Amino acid sequence: MPEGIAFVLLLAITAYSTAGGVDFGAGIWDLLAGNSERGREARALIDHSMAPVWEVNNVWLVLAIVVAWTGFPLLFQTVFSALYPLYALALLGLILRGAFFAFRHVADEPRAHRIADVVFGLSSLLTPFFFAASLGAIASGRLTPLSPMSVAFGLVSLAATAFSGASFLVGDARRYGAADLVAYFQRRAVAAALALIAVGSAALVVIGVEAPGLLKSMLAGKGLPFALATMVLTPLAAFLIWRGVFRWYRVLTVAAVGSMVFAWAFAQSPYLVPGQLTIDQAIAPKGTQVLLIVVAAVVVLVIGPAMGLLYYLDQRSALESPES
Repeated sequence: MPEGIAFVLLLAITAYSTAGGVDFGAGIWDLLAGNSERGREARALIDHSMAPVWEVNNVWLVLAIVVAWTGFPLLFQTVFSALYPLYALALLGLILRGAFFAFRHVADEPRAHRIADVVFGLSSLLTPFFFAASLGAIASGRLTPLSPMSVAFGLVSLAATAFSGASFLVGDARRYGAADLVAYFQRRAVAAALALIAVGSAALVVIGVEAPGLLKSMLAGKGLPFALATMVLTPLAAFLIWRGVFRWYRVLTVAAVGSMVFAWAFAQSPYLVPGQLTIDQAIAPKGTQVLLIVVAAVVVLVIGPAMGLLYYLDQRSALESPES
């Protein structure tokens, strides 16, 4: 049962990294769109694409926090007390992002609207970087807020979210019949994929220096299948986007980013904090475990289908269109 609860925690983190990562990536491209006519068109597409689903992805973050808190209280205490600066900055970015995404819809004065755009975009950089930096600090086993591992994980997260966001925006531009924006985001998706490959390769070097045991497990142990998956799927998705083969590229993008998270988690198992804390050492009492499994099952049965329907309707343009 402890391994099952740890797997639920991993699924929640992965869901937030992929579904939430798409929204963060869209925010990054919003920041980089500029103020040209094409940039304003791209920003309008991003706004309409995000509006129906952007807030719902925080469900996965809440689920991850609840599972960590109740299922692994010692982990929660250890990690959050050591890494509170990273989590504080990530949550600050999350709050500012939500607030200024709303503010820019009611800002009538151009300068105020532009400020809201900038804060929203910068927050879309801040949040994924510091959330991922906390995972890097955990993976290092030293729980140091600022370290080569935390920075490496943060940069990989930014590249991965930019890639995810651009990949899905290609699909959104196609759904809305905006051929120019399809090409616009195709170029950015390919550039982000190349950046992800470069930054990911550099991150492996950092892991090899800072945590050689983790790198060994990632490339020759439990994490190997998932590391290979992300190494294959990332360039494959980028190739399909570049060639204009608009089939399966979004699924492959999600699988590539999700495999990256799985590679890290499986590589350090059975440790939650390498060298310090295992799953069995951190698990809550048996009664709490049973209750948590029941709650997780209810979430899957009740919330899962509802969110699946929401994503389905959004991808079928049944919730909102650029003309609305």
